[in-house]
Amino acid sequence: MHIPRAPIPKYSGIDSEHMENNITLVTAYFHIDTFLKGNIRRGMEDYLAWTEGYSKLENDLIAFTDSPDVENMLWKARSHLPIHKTKIYLVNKNDMWAFSLSGKIKKIFAQPGYPEHRPNTVIEQYPCAMHAKYELIEKVIRERMFRTKYLAWIDIGYFRIRYRKSFQLLIPPDFQDDHIAFVQMNTFKPHTAYSVISNDAVWVAGGMFIGRPEYLMVFIEDYRRVVESLIIMNLMGTDQNLLYIMYTKSERVFPRVPLQTYSAPCKCDWFYLGRYCRHVYEMSRTERQRRLIGRGKLLSIYHQYM
Repeated sequence: MHIPRAPIPKYSGIDSEHMENNITLVTAYFHIDTFLKGNIRRGMEDYLAWTEGYSKLENDLIAFTDSPDVENMLWKARSHLPIHKTKIYLVNKNDMWAFSLSGKIKKIFAQPGYPEHRPNTVIEQYPCAMHAKYELIEKVIRERMFRTKYLAWIDIGYFRIRYRKSFQLLIPPDFQDDHIAFVQMNTFKPHTAYSVISNDAVWVAGGMFIGRPEYLMVFIEDYRRVVESLIIMNLMGTDQNLLYIMYTKSERVFPRVPLQTYSAPCKCDWFYLGRYCRHVYEMSRTERQRRLIGRGKLLSIYHQYM
């Protein structure tokens, strides 16, 4: 979908241009009682197991949680890394904007005939946790918690396999700095806000997104407006639903920051953006090795004639 380009205001308090050309990852876990996601039951034990994936990740990581167990597991997973590369904050979710919406969302979900998609439109705390992503990215920016040119949200369960080698996530070479990057899961089709939520329609995956802080601040401001306008309409869903609604013209929502979407060849890889950013790192490492080998050969030839 083409979004007409428009002047995009920069957040006045941030200038990331001269920051380190890398990505700081932001993640969170907030305890919700065991729930069904599709046909799969998810509980805290799953998320605790997935924290192991962060042990091989060398990017800076900022994490928020209301669980001392998750906090401890993340510290343990990253204990071998330099201390400045990990920040973990134990927070009370009841103090957050996202979770303050819980009562209103519960009433929306209780409406007779409201669409039921577990857990998206059944457990009110679930969409609260999804909205918290955007609140926490905003907090990281406002409080200057980062030192890199780019920030990325990444779900706590993004790395679900045991990695043997350390790795980084790097910015794709074709990324446009005045966009926000997401994985596109489905073709964008015309929808109303109600039809998106009724059909649990998904355009882009919410598990990871990347942007520069100036543009993320504007993007998040627009996202908050969508949340608040849907509450007035007695509608609510997850962030994936809201992102679809945010970029459809039918609800007269006019987002100021365009999305840049990446698609896996099979169109079914929810984790493709992270895999792609890791591939960029692997390719850059291979290129460095080639240069070092080439330099070694030149030195060898030089010494032969000394």
